[in-house]
Amino acid sequence: MPVMPQLIFLATATSAIGLPLIALIMLMVSKLSVGAAARRAERRFLALLVIMTVITARTVTTSEPTWLIHTVTLAVMIVGSLWIPGQHPPRTNSSPEHTSLAGS
Repeated sequence: MPVMPQLIFLATATSAIGLPLIALIMLMVSKLSVGAAARRAERRFLALLVIMTVITARTVTTSEPTWLIHTVTLAVMIVGSLWIPGQHPPRTNSSPEHTSLAGS
C-alpha cells in the first residue's frame, strides 16, 4: 500500500478543513477570554491571522482548489474580529465625572 497518496490526502484535508477550523476556534477563544488570558488569546489570534493571510495568498496565487475556503476563512476572521463583541470586565464608575453627577 503506497504511503505517499495517503500523506498527500492528509495534507490536503488539513489545509482545506483543519486550518480554517483552527482559525475560527481561535477567533472564538479570543472573543470569549477575559483578562490576561484574553490578551494572550488575542496575540495568538493575530499570529494565526498572519499565518492564514500567507497561506491564503499562496493558495490563491497557485490556484489550488482550497483558495475559496481560505479566502472565506480569512474574511470571517477579519470581519469577526471587528464585529463580534469581546468579553470586557465590568467598569467601575470611579471617575470624577461620575462621582460629581452621582452627588448632585
